[in-house]
Amino acid sequence: MNPYKLFVAMVEESTTMKGLKSILTVLLLGCFSIGGQATAGAADATQSVSGRGVTVKVTYMNPRSDENPRFQAVLDTHSVALDGYDLKSLAFLLDDTGKTYAPTVVENTGSGHHRQVVLTFPKLSSQAKRIEVVIKDVAGVKERNFRWDLR
Repeated sequence: MNPYKLFVAMVEESTTMKGLKSILTVLLLGCFSIGGQATAGAADATQSVSGRGVTVKVTYMNPRSDENPRFQAVLDTHSVALDGYDLKSLAFLLDDTGKTYAPTVVENTGSGHHRQVVLTFPKLSSQAKRIEVVIKDVAGVKERNFRWDLR
C-alpha cells in the first residue's frame, strides 16, 4: 500500500491512544529508512545522508573546474566517536564509465563527534557524465552514496 494512503487511513482510524502510537511508529520508521544515497546535478553541490546516528554531508567543492575533483565530507553525530574512521581508505569515487578513483590527498580537521575531511581525487575521465562518491562502513552503514550529474 502507498505509504501516504496508509498514513491517511491510520489518521482517520486513530481515535485511541493505540492509533496515535501506530501513526508515530510509521513516521519514525519513515525517518529512519531514508538514507543510503543522494543524487544531484552539479549545481546542487551539497548532499546529505543520515544513518545509525551519523549524518554525512558531502559538498562537491569544484564542480565547474578542470582541476582534480575535491569534496568536503562533514561527519556529525552526538553518539558515535568518529576519530577511528580513516576516509582515505573508506572513500572512493566512481564514474559512469566504470572507472574507480582513490583519494590522492585527504585533509582532516575536527575530532570526536564533528569531523571535516577534504578529499581530492585524480582528474576525471573526459567521457564521464556522472560521478559518485562512496563512503563505506561509517557507524555500521555499509555504504553512503553521493551522486552528481556533470552536465
